[in-house]
Amino acid sequence: MHRFVRASLLVWLIVSLPLMSAMSGGDSEGPTRIPEPSADYRVRMTDQEGARVELTMFAVDGQVFMLGSVGQGQVAVPFEGIKTVELANRGGQLKAKITLKQGEPVELTVKGALKATGKTTYGNFRIPLSEVRGVEFLGLAR
Repeated sequence: MHRFVRASLLVWLIVSLPLMSAMSGGDSEGPTRIPEPSADYRVRMTDQEGARVELTMFAVDGQVFMLGSVGQGQVAVPFEGIKTVELANRGGQLKAKITLKQGEPVELTVKGALKATGKTTYGNFRIPLSEVRGVEFLGLAR
């Protein structure tokens, strides 16, 4: 009986190991695949360390708008109307100051875990919004 239990445990471990590995978050791997947004926005992004990168196919969680809160409400600001975005951690919240192409600036509270993605000339790029200092929109790539 003791051998049967050990053999059963070994079989269970062998069968479940690939399943448990597949359930991991995958963030430790590089961005081999990124979402394809509905429009090809070109941006210049600066991270919290001052590194700059130019991206095409820019998106935030696969979308072409900045999603955040204004007071108790939520708003989605389309990229087509944005000139720049400045991000800063204030009081434990990530604030996005959006300078529009027309009109007054807008300040949103955004989720820092959202991922900004895009393509560089040397590969796919992904970064959490909490690690971004600023984004300058350069227009549509095509």
